[in-house]
Amino acid sequence: MSSHELPSSEALATVLGSQKWRVLAALLETDRLDADPILRDDESLDSEAYVSLVYELHHVHLPELAAAGFVRFDRQADKVTRGPLFEAIRPYLYGVEERR
Repeated sequence: MSSHELPSSEALATVLGSQKWRVLAALLETDRLDADPILRDDESLDSEAYVSLVYELHHVHLPELAAAGFVRFDRQADKVTRGPLFEAIRPYLYGVEERR
């Protein structure tokens, strides 16, 4: 384990709790994302934790963001785009990573 690597359960909890915000913050920079987990450079997960993260992202977080209208999640293309209500939350997204 590197000096920046958290124990798997702690890392997974941290990354899971941040995924919705990370997706929304990433959509500030681009209008289309791959539906992959977003990890910072100082984060790493073992393969089991990564698979859990992918499952949660695809079956919980992205559908919740889509239901709220913040994103559109295209399961077939495995892509995420800005939803019809994205602009309404844009002002709240600046600096999200710094606040977490």
